[in-house]
Amino acid sequence: MGKASQPIESFYHKVYEAMDALHEEAIDMKNSMAEEDPVDYEKLERTEFALQLSKDVLENFVDDGKSMTINYDKRSVTIEVSKL
Repeated sequence: MGKASQPIESFYHKVYEAMDALHEEAIDMKNSMAEEDPVDYEKLERTEFALQLSKDVLENFVDDGKSMTINYDKRSVTIEVSKL
């Protein structure tokens, strides 16, 4: 895939950098909190995972008719793109 136009590249980087900053903030919050409140910890863990997954999806393009599996420590996600 070729390089996108400058406005699209700028937007892509803006979105990625925002998600990256939020992901780092979620990691910091998770590392600084005690697991005393399981509801808070679980919600923060889901948020961190969603942000990491979003970044990984942005970084990796999946062609039509293909699938991609992203493996993490405790989870894996498979993305399947049907043929048009």
